[in-house]
Amino acid sequence: MTMDATLLAEWFPVRVHAREGGFDVEWCHLGGQRFTEPFFDDTIQRRLRYPFNWLFRHQTSLDELAELEALSPGLPPTGLIFHMSRCGSTLLAQTLAALPRNIVLSEPAPVDTVLRARWGEETPTEEQRIAWLRGMVSVLGRKRHATERHLFIKFDAWALLQWPLIQRAFPGVPWLFLYRDPVEVMASHLRHSGAHLVPGVLEPALLGWSPEQLPGMPREEYGARVLASLCEAALGAWESRRGPARLVEYRELPAVIPSLYSELFGLELSGEELAVMREAMGKDAKNPALPFEDDSAMKQRALTGPAREAVERWVRPLYARLETARRDMRRMG
Repeated sequence: MTMDATLLAEWFPVRVHAREGGFDVEWCHLGGQRFTEPFFDDTIQRRLRYPFNWLFRHQTSLDELAELEALSPGLPPTGLIFHMSRCGSTLLAQTLAALPRNIVLSEPAPVDTVLRARWGEETPTEEQRIAWLRGMVSVLGRKRHATERHLFIKFDAWALLQWPLIQRAFPGVPWLFLYRDPVEVMASHLRHSGAHLVPGVLEPALLGWSPEQLPGMPREEYGARVLASLCEAALGAWESRRGPARLVEYRELPAVIPSLYSELFGLELSGEELAVMREAMGKDAKNPALPFEDDSAMKQRALTGPAREAVERWVRPLYARLETARRDMRRMG
């Protein structure tokens, strides 16, 4: 092992790099910094501005994470957050992170790389990837403050395509899928496209496609079909669920968050914590200096032409199925 576990107490994995025959993990010194920024990378970029992190770099192999997990295990996941993208998941993550007892990893890049490891030149086994994923989450979820008791992971939008692997890694952990009217999601992506809606970023095989399907596919169709794949994966996970799970539509936010905390994740809220949550719920998740505003009507008006036609063709039927499943869930209590 290149670094002793005690020396890594304030260091965290920030990048995973492929090399011949394996993967290397790059570490950054975080000290007591909590993950309270909207995204994991926001916190890391802030710490990388410190000269100390320019001068001192440390690396381990990805396989060493299992050893570190055994020596200094982190908190086990309390809840897993999946989402369609642009549907309020950052607001949920920020609300959870407002409570000092929670560690919230919002789209952590090292987890994303581990999940996608098989789609690059390297082809590790599923057992290797599960061990890497558990090790990475354990190291990222290490307790650094006395108040910390719970760990939440908000995955990248595409991650639900890897549901069978994630379920094997974290069986029985409560999870939810956040989604939104696909017209509004697509309108947001057309203004500022997320990486997973850029053709070529995701391996075609991950979407169940052949490489020959991509050339010539209109970008509007590509985006709609990726969103459809996410909804299909969510429906598959929902229908095969074995533990606590919820489907949450954007319109339920932010009011539903306290009940998710208690009913899905099984955690009690004090009056003081509820007040802290409500304050966080009233802020714009990506720019907390601004108040939260529902922009659904504006996005409904914004999407026209081929993009709207693609959404109605590819995504609308799956959104309708999610809504039916959600209503059935509520009727069954």
